Amino acid sequence: SEAEKLLSEAVPEARYDQLRNAINDISSRVSQVELLNSLIEHAGRFAPKGTFFILRNDEFSAWKGFGENSSTDGALPDVKLPASADTVLGDAVRSVATVESSYGSHSDDEQFLTPLNFGRPDRMYAIPLMARGRAVAVLYADYGSAGISLNIEALETLVRVAGLTGELRAATKPVIAPAGSKDASVQ
Repeated sequence: SEAEKLLSEAVPEARYDQLRNAINDISSRVSQVELLNSLIEHAGRFAPKGTFFILRNDEFSAWKGFGENSSTDGALPDVKLPASADTVLGDAVRSVATVESSYGSHSDDEQFLTPLNFGRPDRMYAIPLMARGRAVAVLYADYGSAGISLNIEALETLVRVAGLTGELRAATKPVIAPAGSKDASVQ
């Protein structure tokens, strides 16, 4: 009975209705900021804490957080670190895949864990957000201090939907003909 109890505590509840609603909400967003805000909001339903990092000019910049240790608006301290650093974030970008790690596995994880007050997580994940075949951001999540369940499959799905939605929005921007041309009414 103890083994069954441990197994039932370790398996996160599927909550398909929440996943469906999150996918619908994320994919309905028009602007990139709305899309990413929606991703962060919904990620908080599938993990106790995390941070979304933007990758720009080979540098990670913490953009917004969710869950434990984050403010009500998700604002974060100014955390920047090179993509080349030995972190779970950099590993996810280089491998272009979700990376599961633990504290101490990457020598430079302290560069973001300490300023974000994330402590020493024994299980942490980095999920790259892809656009045009390359990682442009990373969603970091861990189990937090309460050991609440984390649904990595749901997080991977949300990040994938956000990436695809962003690409679709960029590819389908309306084309507006220059003023004065005979096709000026085409939008």
